[in-house]
Amino acid sequence: MTKSQLFFAAKLLLGFALIAVLLMQGDVLQQTLQVLSQLDLIGVALVLLMPIPLVWASCIKWQLLLNYRDIRVGLAPLMRFYTVGYFFNNFLPSSLGGDAARSYLVGKRIGSQTESLAAVVLERLTGLVTLVALAFIGFVATPAIHGDVLVTGSLTILGVGCVVLMALIWAPQRLVGPLETGLVRVPLVGKVVAKLSQMRAAMQTFWGAPRVVGLSLLYSFGYHALTVVNVYVAARVLGIEVSFIGLCAVTPIILVIAALPTTPGSIGVWEWAYSVLLLPIGAELEQGLAIALVLRGQLLFASLVGGVLYLAERRAPAPQDLEKADG
Repeated sequence: MTKSQLFFAAKLLLGFALIAVLLMQGDVLQQTLQVLSQLDLIGVALVLLMPIPLVWASCIKWQLLLNYRDIRVGLAPLMRFYTVGYFFNNFLPSSLGGDAARSYLVGKRIGSQTESLAAVVLERLTGLVTLVALAFIGFVATPAIHGDVLVTGSLTILGVGCVVLMALIWAPQRLVGPLETGLVRVPLVGKVVAKLSQMRAAMQTFWGAPRVVGLSLLYSFGYHALTVVNVYVAARVLGIEVSFIGLCAVTPIILVIAALPTTPGSIGVWEWAYSVLLLPIGAELEQGLAIALVLRGQLLFASLVGGVLYLAERRAPAPQDLEKADG
């Protein structure tokens, strides 16, 4: 077994250990099953349909960024590629797997992986910046979680990460130029660095388009508002009374914690985040866990749909639904 496999196995074991410890808190397991028993067929249908508006909201922003680079792409294929990303996310510890997959699929159609990756990275970056900003607002608005080490640590890491990413992308050439020049001369690494440099150059063009960046951030706020609605729907179908305003405060923090590449698929971390961080807004431990499990099932279903779409994409001839516009 390689070191990477051992590292993956260790993180997976950590995730299952977190779940085991959570279930050993009193009679949480029995009470969680009781809460889950409130779910009916209508509730299941509502939960399984919620990813549709979420994917739509993300793809509206993705389409905006592609259009700015004179790449015309239909919303339907973008939603299809985004759903395929769910399938890949289910096998990697962060969302990078899904982002890479959807970037590759679009890049293959338009004949430019650089342009495709630049749009995906910027789409993800604006979303991350918005999410972290909302998480900080939620943190300030929820005094009950100010002493939580997991929350404060996660917000600190994500905040620093956002600053570093933005600096690498939009920093003056004198800050990154010498490093790139040196790495280009290294065998094997040179081609990768050259591609990354081209991607960064493509992304920098957005800096001169404040309207596009502003709309992208606005769409990100809309998307994250829908994520709050998604959690609220999951709570309501389980018969759980929870404050929508409270969810607006803690949901971004939960998503920030889940975004960290701690365990594969955030196993354990996801369940802990919902179970613990919904406590300050009135939910019980078992109710938070039940909500986490319902949303986990939602992601697994979306991943299954994405897997089917990916198989269809591989077998079908390249459709003409993506084209690069003439100058």
